[in-house]
Amino acid sequence: MFSNAAVLAQEKFLSIKGVLLEEETKTELTDYSIKVVQDRLDSTTTSFAKSEFQVWAPANRRSTVYFMKEGYVTKQVYIDASYIPSIAFKEKQQIELRILMTPSAKAGKRNFSKPIMTAQYEASENSFSVKEEEIGSISSLPADYNPPFPTPVDTYKGVQPTVNDLGLTLTYNKDKAKTGSEFSRVIQGILFADMNYCFFNERTNDANVILAKLAAIAPDEWSNMKPFDSPEYGKIIMRTVNREQCADTLFALSVYVETSRLIFENFTSDTKVMVHLKKLKDVLNNYKPVNLSETQNSLVESIRGMVPLILELEKKYTDALKIKADFDLNADAVFAELKQKNLAVYQVMIE
Repeated sequence: MFSNAAVLAQEKFLSIKGVLLEEETKTELTDYSIKVVQDRLDSTTTSFAKSEFQVWAPANRRSTVYFMKEGYVTKQVYIDASYIPSIAFKEKQQIELRILMTPSAKAGKRNFSKPIMTAQYEASENSFSVKEEEIGSISSLPADYNPPFPTPVDTYKGVQPTVNDLGLTLTYNKDKAKTGSEFSRVIQGILFADMNYCFFNERTNDANVILAKLAAIAPDEWSNMKPFDSPEYGKIIMRTVNREQCADTLFALSVYVETSRLIFENFTSDTKVMVHLKKLKDVLNNYKPVNLSETQNSLVESIRGMVPLILELEKKYTDALKIKADFDLNADAVFAELKQKNLAVYQVMIE
């Protein structure tokens, strides 16, 4: 009998308890199953009628705990209880988890094939610590896909601002920003350009405020991104995000309109501005709208209306270079008209 009790104590080494909640509403979920797989070999599955759960993991083994409910994405938690010292057995070991379940219909491109959390024994604390893991995205784009425009943070590079506090987009039409609205992706593109500008100017806190706005508009697209802790990290992530998001040309064009507004407002380097405009002209000349609504198509055409002005400005700039004449972009009447037209398109987008 003593031997059996010792074995039972060994099997019930680590208590894993907590609650299952719906990701967005944080309401409690019931009627789900938890599967515990030990060392990728042994497994047990338990059904739970209430939101609270408790399962056990043995010592000196690695376990993966799967949380499963019909209509929701299966979530995993990895627990490393291997090589546990004897001191760990002197106290009851326990992990408390708060599992947020994602409806399958709202998973988007998030990749849940890896654990959302990992737990390991910390000898200094004589307890288990839990670390949340970043959830990546599944790319639906071919490996050779290139977005129509470079990421804004790369566009800003080489075009130094003369000030560091250009006006960012703080207000916009909340109804048109909602997921499902025909202008939702347009407003997201504008905010994305502003967020990149914040990283360029090392305004990480401001960038995180914009990220929160994006997550409120479209949780499936943005809420899996954690707040940024440095401009450098933000720049790296933005290049990847740009590739995925700019598969939607409406989003890409909106990013470019807002990037242009900021560059036109108070940046130096005429050459960089002209390269920026030439890229926009080339994309607009080659873009063939597909499955756009009447209002979406009207917006694209209003952006396309800048092409004649870009062509005129490009010719004036090239002619000045040929004869080595001075050319002050900010003093040019065509550039002033172009700035005004771009600003008018931007106003339509946010209103």
